[in-house]
Amino acid sequence: MKSWLSRRRRLIFCLIGVLLILIPGVYAGISLYSAHELTRAHNRAIHWLPEQISTGALPWSARTEDGLVIRGWYCPTPQRHHLLVMVHGLWANRDEMAGQARDLHALGYDVLLFDLRGHGLSDPSRVTMGRRERSDLRAVLTWARREGFDPDQIGWLGNSMGASTLLFEAARNPAITAAVIDSPYGSLPELLNTQLSAHSGLPKLFNPGILLAARLCFGVRTDDLIPIQAANYWGDRPLLVIHGEADSIVPVRQARRIATAAGKNCRTVTLPGVEHVEAYRSYPINYVAAVDQFFHKNLRPHLGEVP
Repeated sequence: MKSWLSRRRRLIFCLIGVLLILIPGVYAGISLYSAHELTRAHNRAIHWLPEQISTGALPWSARTEDGLVIRGWYCPTPQRHHLLVMVHGLWANRDEMAGQARDLHALGYDVLLFDLRGHGLSDPSRVTMGRRERSDLRAVLTWARREGFDPDQIGWLGNSMGASTLLFEAARNPAITAAVIDSPYGSLPELLNTQLSAHSGLPKLFNPGILLAARLCFGVRTDDLIPIQAANYWGDRPLLVIHGEADSIVPVRQARRIATAAGKNCRTVTLPGVEHVEAYRSYPINYVAAVDQFFHKNLRPHLGEVP
């Protein structure tokens, strides 16, 4: 009997030892795979055709400071008074904002509709939630200056991650002079606490492992991505924040905190019953009118143009 019990104890101890070795390895492996999936490039085909936005749409590309090529369409007007730049959200592409681009171009704006790095037809790259994507905005600015647009003739319209990227870049770049941001996230650490499990499909206990793997293995740091803090540097520039009150991805309270941090020149529009980046689809006519009014008021009038 004692011999049998002794063998049983040894078997249990061996099993525990194996589990103690396997469990951390399995946890690390799952975390690494999830971090890869959540940060990998999401390049995919474009469904809109350029002629659906403008009969004069031109292929567009620019090279970023770190050597990537970003691609899109430039829709010019004969007058070339103002340029509006569309910056889409996470895991989307230029399709996401093609409707806004079409409608605003019809009102007389030059429009640049492009894919961020790692999205659409731009070069593949890890998604960094607004950190490295800032370089894409600087590439746009460099191109726009060569085209003859001064910063105060350029309006920026960003969705979700694109909106937050605008806030990050504007904190250090005064050349972003006026922006409309739709459904921006205000604090990525706070957001990931609730949304990471939804995107990964894993229990919350995997969140620390996923974030650590993203940082150590892929160089994607998230703990300091807090647009609410960046908004403190917005200064006296005009800003319009649009957010749906039924947003199940980014709580509307984050938009309100951004607006408070941005200061007195920030106007906020919150829409009951509207989901994440669904304001345009829910109220297209009112949305375009509000954006047009904002930029008509806050971009520098062209010579001879009535303010």
